[in-house]
Amino acid sequence: MKFPVCDFADSEDGFYSQCSGCPIKASSEGCVLEELEDGTYEFRGATPHGGVRALFIFKDNEGNQIPKEDAEHVEIHELDELGHLVTILYGMVDPEGVIYLKKSGDRSGDAE
Repeated sequence: MKFPVCDFADSEDGFYSQCSGCPIKASSEGCVLEELEDGTYEFRGATPHGGVRALFIFKDNEGNQIPKEDAEHVEIHELDELGHLVTILYGMVDPEGVIYLKKSGDRSGDAE
């Protein structure tokens, strides 16, 4: 999976490699994420599981919502054109900012 796609860094299959460690501020030119008033980040465009947008909720180890640059975990909600949930992805951020993902309901233990 290569998502979201941005011009700053190439993503590798199975990883959201750009977002957490990215030096580009959300909502600025060059960033595919828009920071919303509630602290979530929105991606508009095709998602890996057939959605048309996705909400990124970055969290610390205690589960508190925090800015993406400080995140240790991420929860990504893919939504369809009516705003219905398509899937939820869960990920952990490593020190280099790469997010390892696991789809909800995936019992294989491998990242998507």
